[in-house]
Amino acid sequence: MKLHCFLLSTLTIGCIVKDDADENPRCSGETIICTIAGTGDAGYNVQNQQALDTDLNNPNALALDGFGNLLINDARNFLIRSLKDDGVLESIVGKQNNTYAQEGPAIDSPLKDIADMTIGPDGMLYMVESQGQQILMVDLVSGELVVLAGSPGEPGYDETDVAVEDGHFDVLTGIAVADDGTIYIADAGSNLIRSISTDGILSTVAGADEAGFPLIDEGDPNRFSEPQKMELHDGVLYVADTGRHRIVTVDLDTGELTNVIGDTDVRGYMGDGGDWSEAKLDSPYGFTFGSGGRMVIADSGNDAIRAVLTDGTIDTVSGRGVRGYAGDEGEAEPASLYLPLDVIYAEDGDLIFADGGNAVVRRIDQPNW
Repeated sequence: MKLHCFLLSTLTIGCIVKDDADENPRCSGETIICTIAGTGDAGYNVQNQQALDTDLNNPNALALDGFGNLLINDARNFLIRSLKDDGVLESIVGKQNNTYAQEGPAIDSPLKDIADMTIGPDGMLYMVESQGQQILMVDLVSGELVVLAGSPGEPGYDETDVAVEDGHFDVLTGIAVADDGTIYIADAGSNLIRSISTDGILSTVAGADEAGFPLIDEGDPNRFSEPQKMELHDGVLYVADTGRHRIVTVDLDTGELTNVIGDTDVRGYMGDGGDWSEAKLDSPYGFTFGSGGRMVIADSGNDAIRAVLTDGTIDTVSGRGVRGYAGDEGEAEPASLYLPLDVIYAEDGDLIFADGGNAVVRRIDQPNW
């Protein structure tokens, strides 16, 4: 009997033996890893079918909407998909066409390489087009897509504090939305963190010199290198400074960066069992926060999910196996992963991550790290 994972209405994900699905047993207490979307074959085959029968292509961002659904950015298929409680993976944004997004019904809009997405405090879905230089918003109730900012096909950089309609971006890679509606954007092409205020002013927040231009001194601790995903946690902005193999916090008043984890410019796979702040990472992309503010990291270059434990140490919680796609139905720690790109917690405490290189989304059952 093949073990499958299905999504329940409150995003409670459990491992179910298909022949005994009526019994709906959970695998709680076992830290078991399962695939919940994708076949393991990168590509495109169907839309609006069972998630485990649907080919994905570089899933690289995840979000939870306000209706108990898991949203998956199926990046190279140019679709945003929603995992429903009946296990169907429904396309809700995009028409599998790689060109600049257009306002109107989201399901009819093309997408130009979505790199990240998040649900704002208003329940809207916010996204950034890495190659489309646009910031998008989708009303998940009406299904309408709105372009908030950007000039498609016109990459560039403007001095800080300009009207957002006059602004330009380069390669957008991360997005976070504060409770007051301020939007923060990672622009990896310019190595900057920028913001859009609620009154429509585009500013440079971090990564720039006093004149507002990107820092180029490689020894400057406030210089970014390919910043990617971001999280606002307890009012603090955290950024995956991927090219410098670290995660930092940003002082939103001064723009100064503080190292949280990882050695600047030194990639590595070290630190398990020791103080988490002294660990080394390799190209971290996504991260999230669990109970008590403990961080879980998609340590992409190391093909691992790593977590801060209750005693303040760090450990690899999945990905100790050789790079690949193996380990489903068993303990998460020795499983094989390939380029995990994003990680989030479900409402019930399950951990969900985009195993990008394997073209699947996987779930770890209620970890108790």
